[in-house]
Amino acid sequence: MKISVAMVTYNSSRYVREQVDTILENLGPQDELIASDDGSSDNTLALLNEDAKKDPRIKVFPIAHAGVNGNYLNAISHCTGDFIFLSDGDNVWTKDKVAKVMTVFGQNPKIGFVMHDCSVTDPDLNVVVPSLFAERHSRPKLFKNVMRTSFCGSCMAFKKDLLRYILPFPKKMPVYYDEWIGLMALKHSKAIFLDEKLLLWRRYGGSASGGFLNSDGQTVKKKKARFKGSLKRFHERVHTRAVKFWWVLFR
Repeated sequence: MKISVAMVTYNSSRYVREQVDTILENLGPQDELIASDDGSSDNTLALLNEDAKKDPRIKVFPIAHAGVNGNYLNAISHCTGDFIFLSDGDNVWTKDKVAKVMTVFGQNPKIGFVMHDCSVTDPDLNVVVPSLFAERHSRPKLFKNVMRTSFCGSCMAFKKDLLRYILPFPKKMPVYYDEWIGLMALKHSKAIFLDEKLLLWRRYGGSASGGFLNSDGQTVKKKKARFKGSLKRFHERVHTRAVKFWWVLFR
C-alpha cells in the first residue's frame, strides 16, 4: 500500500528541512511526500526543490497565495497514495508515527480515519501543552465536533476512499480544512482517536488585537469595543455551527 503525505509550507525555511527529514524516515521507497508551498517569500520553495532533486519521493507543487485551506487543497489533490497523512511544514514527527497509525488501520479494516494525539511546543520545541487531546477534550463524536472542534490537521490520516466526500472543499467555508475533513470522516466513515503523542506541533507567531478603530484610526472605548467584539464573535459562532450542522445533515 502506498502512503502519501500532504505537506503545506509558507515561509517555513527555518524548520522545513527538519520536518522533511522526519517524514522521509517514516516512509518506504514506494511512498510520496507532496509539498505545496503557498508563495513563500523566503527560500522555503528553493529548499524543497533541492530536496526533491535528491529524493524522488518528494514532489513539489507551488501555489500562489491560496491561504491555508487552498494550500491543503492543492497538496491533497496531488496525492496518489492509498492512505493520506497531513502535515504542516514546521512539525516534527516521531520515528514510529506512520507505523503506529498504519497498525491501527490494519487492525481495524472498517476504520477510514485516524487522528493521534500530539504535544504543542514553542519554536524551540519546548513543550507548552503536553497533550492536545486533553486540552481540547478530544473524542470522535460527530456532534461534539460540530459544537467544538477536536481536530488537528497535522495529526490526521485517512484512506483515499474518503476523498470523494472531502474534495473539493466547499466554497467560502467558514472553518479550516481540518474541521471539514474531520466532520466528513466522522459522517461517512468510522474513526479512531489514537491516544499516543506522535508529533511535536510548533505554534508561534499570530497577531494581537489592537482594539476597534473609528474612522480617524483611534481606538474606541474599551467597553464598547468589548461589546461589539462579543456580538461579532457570537454571530460568527452561530453562523459557523449552522453551516457545520448543514454539512452533517446534507453533505
